Amino acid sequence: MRHAFGPLLLAGALLWTSACARQPSPDSTAATDTALAERVERLVDTVLTADDDKTVAAAFAEAREIFERDGVLSVARVGDAPAYSFVFINLQKADPAFRAAFVVKVQDAASRGELPGDAAAFAEARRQQLDVEDRYASRPPANPELRDRISALVEADQAARPQGTPDLEKMAAADRKTAGPLKAIFDRYGVPTFELVGVRAAKDFVVMVQHQPAEFRRVVLPKLKNNVDAGQADPASYATVYDRTQRDQGKRQLYGQHFECAGGKDFEVAPMEDPDGVNLRRARLGLMRLEMYGELLRRYSPNACAAMGPHK
Repeated sequence: MRHAFGPLLLAGALLWTSACARQPSPDSTAATDTALAERVERLVDTVLTADDDKTVAAAFAEAREIFERDGVLSVARVGDAPAYSFVFINLQKADPAFRAAFVVKVQDAASRGELPGDAAAFAEARRQQLDVEDRYASRPPANPELRDRISALVEADQAARPQGTPDLEKMAAADRKTAGPLKAIFDRYGVPTFELVGVRAAKDFVVMVQHQPAEFRRVVLPKLKNNVDAGQADPASYATVYDRTQRDQGKRQLYGQHFECAGGKDFEVAPMEDPDGVNLRRARLGLMRLEMYGELLRRYSPNACAAMGPHK
């Protein structure tokens, strides 16, 4: 199984430079129900890190049971991070009817000031994304042959990027082999859309773009943005390419999608514009909080910086 938050999430997220900027955690709020707060955080940890479908499904089911009994959990009850995490977990694998009802409750709670500022924005963006993905999952892609070609390419791409210590030479060799086919696809089709190849293959194409030279990413970016605006691409994929393109030019990123290794050992978020507003920007694209994302990257690739060796 390819875990939803596994190697593909890491793809393109790691940069190795001397720059470093730590993102502060949100202000904490004391919880009145610490046991429930801890329970929620354990469930999220399970969803993000478990390797088997049964365990993940059980965590989702437990989160849904909490909602059906207690409704949307407020900051006053469980604290800032667990209140956000509860919204996050309930919108990962929810069926359409449940997520529609859940988002209404989130919006109601947010209107009363009971939730973190980014929770309602995340909920709405995530609902929209899942609605779109469900729509394209129910129909065959216009070009199944291209979908299969992209799927074969990404399998080779990810085989060179197993979890753990990266083999940089193996990764580079795989990227050189992928470069020609990717460019040929782009020259003929532009950035493949959900309609053309399906959601998974459209996302996979952008994952592989992350591993190509900066000039290719720069050319892909505006076409990817057009697809996002048309509801034909994943906003998170755009955020990743945008941030990487900014870093290619030595500029600050906007969404916090890229982390850098300072001195070959410290794995931190790359410099950003307006770091205080990053979680709201991420929420509006359906991206998890930066703190959660950073922790996940460190767990899946704990030796990424060490593999680079000494770096000036």
